[in-house]
Amino acid sequence: MRALLAEISTGATSDPSLGVPGRDLVPALLLLLIAAVVVLGAVSLVLTLHLVRQRRREREGDSRVDPIPPAPTALRSSATLLVPARWMAVSATTVREVRHALDLSNPTPCTIQDGLAGNHQQALFLAPPVDGWVLITGPGIPDPAEDIDEVYHLVRALSIKLGAAQFFCFNRVLGHHGWAWARGGTIVRAFAWAGTTLWNEGEPTPAERTLRLRSPRYSDPTPTTALARESILSNLDKVPILAGRWSVDPVSVHQQVPNGVGVAGEFTRIRSS
Repeated sequence: MRALLAEISTGATSDPSLGVPGRDLVPALLLLLIAAVVVLGAVSLVLTLHLVRQRRREREGDSRVDPIPPAPTALRSSATLLVPARWMAVSATTVREVRHALDLSNPTPCTIQDGLAGNHQQALFLAPPVDGWVLITGPGIPDPAEDIDEVYHLVRALSIKLGAAQFFCFNRVLGHHGWAWARGGTIVRAFAWAGTTLWNEGEPTPAERTLRLRSPRYSDPTPTTALARESILSNLDKVPILAGRWSVDPVSVHQQVPNGVGVAGEFTRIRSS
């Protein structure tokens, strides 16, 4: 073999059976080498283009997922106090309708600034209507962690009287939170969490799915790991955003009627039949 290669390199031999001079094999071998390099380069190029297209499709797929919108500016500033721990939104075009539905006593004019901040001594504050909804805040709104039945009866009763009623709450210290929506006496959707699921009724709404809100079922185990707890607590900052998607939220109401005047008054619990 060495002798053959030496003869090929010097061009001093030939293959009599083929009738091809030995020196003609060198260009043929070079052509084969060049062809192999070209083929390998083409394969590498095809693989590279395939990977680029695949990554581009992945990026385009991610971009089609609705991003979680940031919290309203007011929630990330010193105006956080404008967001009460609990509030409701009811379908109404006047405060008078809501006053009658609640049978509110001792009605007193109250600015929206004082009403949302809780600077009044009465049970409820009714904000001026915005986009066909009246916001209700105050200590008279029941806490799901204390009595989930009170929340159910109040939301349902107001939905019977006014057509639609919604409830929202969140407690950053304890991690408790919840939301509910009733229409014409029927609970459309409800979820409440206080270390465990207190209430889960109806299918998650499109807004909940878009915001990727977590709503464990009654049968789901109580989260014990830090990661599991963090997953459910990620709902907290999204509750006001959900309120804005469903109807109105405290921040947007304050922004739309910053000088508005509502009504504060006393409230006796009402229960649905």
